[in-house]
Amino acid sequence: MTGTVRHPPPRRSATAPLELAELLRVEPLASADAVHVPDPGRLVHQVVLAETFERLGRTGPHALVVLHAEAATGGWSLAAGLHATWERNAAAVVVPRPAMSASSVILAQRLGIALLVIDADPVDTSLALAGQVSAPEAARALRVALCAERLADQTSIRGVLGVLNAELAPAPVALIVGSSVAAGRAAALQERPDHRQVRIEVNGAGGRPWAELVASVPGATRAAAGHVESLLGLARLPLLAAWAQARLQTSTQAVQERAAFQLLRRLAGDPDSDALPRSRVESPDVAAPSWASDLGWRVTGTNRAVWIGAAHGADTEPAPELTELVRSAWQRERPDWPIIADADGWVSWQNISAEAPTGDDPDGDHVDDTDTDDAAAMRKVIGAVGRVARRHGLVLGIGGAHAGIPGLMHSVEEARLAAHVARDGGPGTVQWFDEVGARATLAWLPRGQIAGVAELSLPDLMAARDRVSLVDTVLTVLDCGGSLSQASTRLGVHRNTVLARVARARELGLVVDDPDRRLAMHVLCYALATLWTTPARTMDT
Repeated sequence: MTGTVRHPPPRRSATAPLELAELLRVEPLASADAVHVPDPGRLVHQVVLAETFERLGRTGPHALVVLHAEAATGGWSLAAGLHATWERNAAAVVVPRPAMSASSVILAQRLGIALLVIDADPVDTSLALAGQVSAPEAARALRVALCAERLADQTSIRGVLGVLNAELAPAPVALIVGSSVAAGRAAALQERPDHRQVRIEVNGAGGRPWAELVASVPGATRAAAGHVESLLGLARLPLLAAWAQARLQTSTQAVQERAAFQLLRRLAGDPDSDALPRSRVESPDVAAPSWASDLGWRVTGTNRAVWIGAAHGADTEPAPELTELVRSAWQRERPDWPIIADADGWVSWQNISAEAPTGDDPDGDHVDDTDTDDAAAMRKVIGAVGRVARRHGLVLGIGGAHAGIPGLMHSVEEARLAAHVARDGGPGTVQWFDEVGARATLAWLPRGQIAGVAELSLPDLMAARDRVSLVDTVLTVLDCGGSLSQASTRLGVHRNTVLARVARARELGLVVDDPDRRLAMHVLCYALATLWTTPARTMDT
């Protein structure tokens, strides 16, 4: 028996034909063994059920050939059939499993033709495929329905993105929150001339934008871009459900960890988390509570703290969304270090236990010895999360290494102070407490309040268009002990330019040569200059 089911030649207004990849995702080919598929984007225009070599000779291009009876097991070999379908530019060849051999696989790879193996009856398979190829939109609708079922079964954001990437391959899909890839494949964001990006906005509570689904569709599959958009749209509700569940779990965990960290503070005799850094008060070490190990916290031995805070902003508690991004980024890089929301930022620490083993343990399991080289491990982690910090307008402070729980709390104070100093460098800046020096005395200046005083006491200066360059110049002159020559060298301008700016600043009330006001003016200029500093700053002329 020889049977042929043809798909009408596509007109310009006709529905786009199915791709081989689309057929592989629904039955009957979903159960097939894809021995070799060099181009999943091949279009399928017709289905041919062939049992003779003569029938293969009349096959048109872009056909899905199902070998049957003698064509698969008869007098002429499968190798001849593969050569014939390759010559006719067939999209793929489907053969029963008894006809397969190792040499057939090698030949299919050399010819570059798709070879699929089935266990079902070839006649039933060809009839099912013919129905799908003749009605591509119905086949796509079935595929969407099956994908919707798989999406509904997912309980995590990564699970939803995993289904999308498996369903839409080779088109990568990513979930973007802000400017970060929260899940999926980052390749979806790469601008490539042979790809088209499909974007779907995902709204959260109150209809406010929360995230965006992005798929990069290869040029060969652009006809199915509408189908891609449909699948991305279906993923929105499962994503929101998974996000809500994750937020509930994360919020509960965050509250528990924050309360536990406050208990550690009390054990160390440091109940006030919002106090300014102060002189270290030596206190005897305290035993680590049992619940610390339940949380996965290591506090016995030496600890070095990290403080993550906002580069530009009020000293207020961060938004929950930002907390989730920071926790996610940190835990990807160092899952064995805690990350806890605390006051106006987040605190983490590296534990360097004096008893930490290195190499392999007696049972043969490898033990991570990264923490034994504390500075090297810390710099590695900070380098990885620094990019995240820069994207989200954050800075990092690194405290010193101190012993025990009291030492941990002292290191936290040092790290927080270093983070406040790091604000002068803008987003992504990392500041080690050991390198802070005398600048630490300026870290806690209320710059916003000082700017408010300047608005009242120096209105002409604050209204001047060139106020930034004037303040910077006066600050540099004061930093150089009043030397105009040193200030001009540091600023990279002529000495006369410095002199002219100082004279204009004096006219606007910014007097630098009055001993009674010099300290106040120095502090004011420092506060204004650092407050006005942004990554994209431009100087007024």
